[in-house]
Amino acid sequence: MAFLNTTAIDSGAPGERLFDALATGAGAGLRLLKNKRSRTNHCFDVGFGKEGSRAVYFAVQEAF
Repeated sequence: MAFLNTTAIDSGAPGERLFDALATGAGAGLRLLKNKRSRTNHCFDVGFGKEGSRAVYFAVQEAF
């Protein structure tokens, strides 16, 4: 699974309006179905963002 996300951020600068500053991130993830009945997943995501930022996430169960 691949993902792409853009969100509006607030730098707190005077006079800055919504959508003046955007942060975009992208990455890929893997889901392993652990229990079919409860639909429990083990999740692994790798994401890349603004100015070279990156992160790795491990999770059990989906947030949505």
